[in-house]
Amino acid sequence: MARPLTQSVVEQWVSLVKGNFNAREIWVEVGIESKEGKHHLRTILSRLDNVESLGYGNYRKKDADAPEIDWQNADPGNIVPLKFPFGEHEYAIIYPKSIVIVAGSKNAGKTEYLYEFIKLNMSSFDIDLFNSETGPEQMRERFNSLGIIPPVPFHTYERYDNFADVVHPDHISVIDYLDMNSEFYLVGVEIDRIFRNLKRGVAVIGMQKPPPSVVFVKGVKTLVERDLAYGGGVTEKRAALYITMGSNKLKLHRVKTPKKSNIAPQNMTFKFDFSDEGHFINKRRSYGEESE
Repeated sequence: MARPLTQSVVEQWVSLVKGNFNAREIWVEVGIESKEGKHHLRTILSRLDNVESLGYGNYRKKDADAPEIDWQNADPGNIVPLKFPFGEHEYAIIYPKSIVIVAGSKNAGKTEYLYEFIKLNMSSFDIDLFNSETGPEQMRERFNSLGIIPPVPFHTYERYDNFADVVHPDHISVIDYLDMNSEFYLVGVEIDRIFRNLKRGVAVIGMQKPPPSVVFVKGVKTLVERDLAYGGGVTEKRAALYITMGSNKLKLHRVKTPKKSNIAPQNMTFKFDFSDEGHFINKRRSYGEESE
């Protein structure tokens, strides 16, 4: 038997829901069938201060949770002393609760970069690798070639999506790689969800870039690498450090907090070669056509 439709009944139902909901959900669970009852429900919902109408029977329960940030007692020296394969830690400060993006075109060396990052940091941090790129045999071969021999001090998991659900808030999470298939508009949402789940941890996220654009300069065919991963500008919104790779070059596309006041690391570029095993060799800082 359906309960009488009162404001207290609706308030109780709303108290148990999170985020968005539709009036039909209340119809079913409370037992509202008549046209008059549905109209009465809309009237009650319009009275509730913690409910916002989104139109067409859709509503959003307002989220009033806004914890106060104790920034006055925070320590700016509380950085995460991560090491990066091209010495990026010499130019960028990484604080707890940070996102690092490693965007690369196909075969640019994203996985190699992430594995070298793990090697540099695995003895100092709790690291979780979330893999969607390789099978266990290829992974074993690639790690072994880097001198990473079992047993190892990090964990590896198979994961393809919804990384925010499994990222540990206090660990270093390495994601190889974040792929939203053709739904590029969702990539910013997923990065934001990962960011919100972090506390003292850092997420290092590998992403795919579009292929280089072909342009003609004075009649000469030239390939121009794009900086941003699929998804465009939304992929850099949360990034404390945004690294972009392609054509045997690595660029610091974004450094939110530079480490040295006398060095501007934005767009700093490095060149490199690959060894026969696929590892980075001959790393050098690049100044246009010249290298350091």
